[in-house]
Parts: sequence; structure tokens; C-alpha cells
Amino acid sequence: MHIHDFAVRAANAVNTHDPNAVVALWAEPADYDSVLTGPQQGLAALRAREEALFAGFSDLRATITPLGQEGETGAILVRFDGTHDGEYAGFAPTGRTMALEMVAVVSFDDAGRVVGERVFLDAGSVAAQLT
Repeated sequence: MHIHDFAVRAANAVNTHDPNAVVALWAEPADYDSVLTGPQQGLAALRAREEALFAGFSDLRATITPLGQEGETGAILVRFDGTHDGEYAGFAPTGRTMALEMVAVVSFDDAGRVVGERVFLDAGSVAAQLT
């Protein structure tokens, strides 16, 4: 899959709050690493992570901008906007609006499905918005 196609499909899956559509973009081993969640692996963990995100931000919207791709690795800029109206990552709901930008490095397998993602974000900004 090309990073541009992934950006469109991933944004659509997030914006419709469809964990099945998110999981459909991935394949095992589904390695994921973010300072917010820590390292995770597997499609079951991916589904649980997305369901928790949608429960924590019932109006979550994503804007995903492709930054480039070299071989089977691409990069995207992700912006999440939403109201923190449910528990997320151990943070009780605040009712405040959150705006978060992050960069993700995405690895694809030969069939074009995501097998890994590493997220870089400002954890201090996230904590300030969720507390």
C-alpha cells in the first residue's frame, strides 16, 4: 500500500469510529509503539486500542497527511481533535477539547498491509490536555 492510500483509508476508519476498518489495514505481527500506550503487538491489541480511543473521545476526528515513503516504510502527520469525554490511557474524562499532532512511521508488508507503526508525539502536551 502506498502511504497516500493508507492516509485516506486510516482517516476514514478513524472518522467513522470503525475499529474493523482500522484492523483491516493491518497484518500480524501488528507491532505498535507510542509513549502514550507503550509497545503493543497483535491485531487484538490494535482493536482494543482503537476501541479505547473511540470510547475516550466520542467525537474524535483525524486528519492524516502523508509525508513520504521509501520502499515499504512511510511517514504520516496525524492530527486528532476531539472531546475527552471518556476514560483514556488511565486519564479520567475532563470534558475538554483535545488537539494532538504526532508523526508516525508506518511499515508495510509485501501485500500492502501495515505490520508496524511507531508514533512520535509530545507527551507533555498530551498529559496537559488530559489532566
